[in-house]
Amino acid sequence: MDAGTERDRDASPFDEQGRVDVPGAPGWRYLPISPSGNDSLAVTVAGPEDVRLSFTVPGFLSRGDELGEVTRVVIRAWERMDRASGLGA
Repeated sequence: MDAGTERDRDASPFDEQGRVDVPGAPGWRYLPISPSGNDSLAVTVAGPEDVRLSFTVPGFLSRGDELGEVTRVVIRAWERMDRASGLGA
């Protein structure tokens, strides 16, 4: 590997497995996002303790800031459900 390629990889927000941090959601990372049927995107995020959350959004939600907002809502809902399940609710 040449020095330029290594430097480019160091500057990338993606890790060696293609994951990138979810802004505003510490400990959560996007796994590679892929097209899904009917002009939609399949999104999976990985969180603490090997938690995986998957959801589908319309293809027009492809801007990073918009996708981030939806992703943080999904994460917060899962965290709320997880806390409630620990209380026997």
